[in-house]
Amino acid sequence: MLLLKDGEIIDNPWIVIENNLPTSLPDYPILSQTLLSTLDNIDKIHQPLGVLLPCDHDIEHLRPYLEKLSLIVLEFPSFKDGRAFSQARQIREHLKFTGELRAIGHILPDQYQFLTRVGFTTILIPDNANIASWKENRQHFTIGFQSSVLKEPKQGLVRKL
Repeated sequence: MLLLKDGEIIDNPWIVIENNLPTSLPDYPILSQTLLSTLDNIDKIHQPLGVLLPCDHDIEHLRPYLEKLSLIVLEFPSFKDGRAFSQARQIREHLKFTGELRAIGHILPDQYQFLTRVGFTTILIPDNANIASWKENRQHFTIGFQSSVLKEPKQGLVRKL
C-alpha cells in the first residue's frame, strides 16, 4: 500500500499490531482501540503511537489518550459507508486533535478533496492506484459550502462584486 500526503507518495514507517501486544512496541505502532486501552503505563511511552478506530466506535473513547497519540487511522469499510468522514471532522473540531489523521479502506480518488476538508492528512491507497488521478482530483474543487477544518479563515461561496 502507498501512503499519500498532499498529493505525493511518502514513506510509511507505521506498523499495525493486530491482536496481541508484543513484549516491546515497534518504533511506530498502530494499535486497535482495544489494545490501546489495555496498555499499562501509557504515560511512560515516549514514542509515536497510533490507533485504528473503526467507523462504528465512538470517538470519545480516544479522549483519554489524545496527548499520547500521533496518528489516528479511520477506516472506510465500503464505498457506501461515510461514517469516517463524520468521525474525522469530530476528531478535529471536538477533540481538537492536531496530529496525523489517516484514511484507509474503500476510498476513491474523487473523494480526495472531501477527505482533506474534514481533516484527513494522509490516505493509504493500493499499490496499483493511479497516482495521477489522485493528484488531479486533489485540485478539482477550490471552494466548498463548509469550511475546511484545517484551513484558518472560513470562506463561503458568496463574494462581493
